[in-house]
Amino acid sequence: MLERSMPFSAAAALWLEDHRTYIKPGTVRTYRQYVKSLSAFFQQIPLENMHIGSVRAYQRDRLNHACAYRINIEVNSVLVPILKEVNLWQHMKDVYRPLPVERKKVRQNMSEEEERRFIACALDASQPRRLVAGHCMIVLANTGMGFGEMRHLKREDVFLDEQKPYITVNEGTKNAFRIRTIPLNWLALRSMRWLLKRWAELGGSEPTDYLLPHHGRRVDRKNRDSHVIFTEPMLGIQKAARSILREAGLNTMKIYDMRSHFCTKLLSDPDVSDQTFRELFGHNTAEMRNRYSAQRLQKKAVAVEKLALDPAPAVKLIAFPGGRK
Repeated sequence: MLERSMPFSAAAALWLEDHRTYIKPGTVRTYRQYVKSLSAFFQQIPLENMHIGSVRAYQRDRLNHACAYRINIEVNSVLVPILKEVNLWQHMKDVYRPLPVERKKVRQNMSEEEERRFIACALDASQPRRLVAGHCMIVLANTGMGFGEMRHLKREDVFLDEQKPYITVNEGTKNAFRIRTIPLNWLALRSMRWLLKRWAELGGSEPTDYLLPHHGRRVDRKNRDSHVIFTEPMLGIQKAARSILREAGLNTMKIYDMRSHFCTKLLSDPDVSDQTFRELFGHNTAEMRNRYSAQRLQKKAVAVEKLALDPAPAVKLIAFPGGRK
């Protein structure tokens, strides 16, 4: 149990150990990072000596290393609960102000031409070391998964021999809405078959094996431990993914934008119902849907063109000068 006289670093470690019972393992890792940042600043300061000035000092100092959004999360997720447990937050809550955060930008997506260019780069056989990343990104762009969800796919979650091939997302999800079943179109199916073949060649055999297993740590710059750990998922594909996107001329896109691309294409189809969208994408609020979706201008133009009384004339329209008459 926390006490007011405890140094912050010790109190934070004790709080996290108790709190981890109520959160997912992935969230524990994130909270551990928050605790590390807070403890580096407050260190041995007793909880009873902390005041609103201490919080504001942390905000100012942390701005040198992190964005306002991250700092607000660290304070609200860890610092505030710790102070609440020892009844110290009630004296600060009325004067505490979170840092102003810039409005979230709508995530990016690809045009048809960009997507074709992306697929060509992703499947470039002359770049074998990045083929895993390429096939993964194609699956993400056609299923709406985040890579955190995909790297937690197990062999038992992949059903490729059914009449309608599909996958089930069970691990690596942020909430219950993200647990879902996703059918595979031919692009995703082709890449999933490639990844499944790779899994078998690496020695995968058990239903509970991760489809993207973890490789041993790098021993030095030239050698890598070849041992594959099928009970742990791989860490990431960031470097290879950046190379693919850069070569495709998509320098501003990130891996997670594949999910936004899926969302945009899904919502561009008038035949896709809201229920189908929720079950495929894994979000239940209009706010999150709007954040990820950026409807293509061409699709919007077609929609508004239908509102005109008559079809557009074949001859060039006469341009009138602007302003009031």
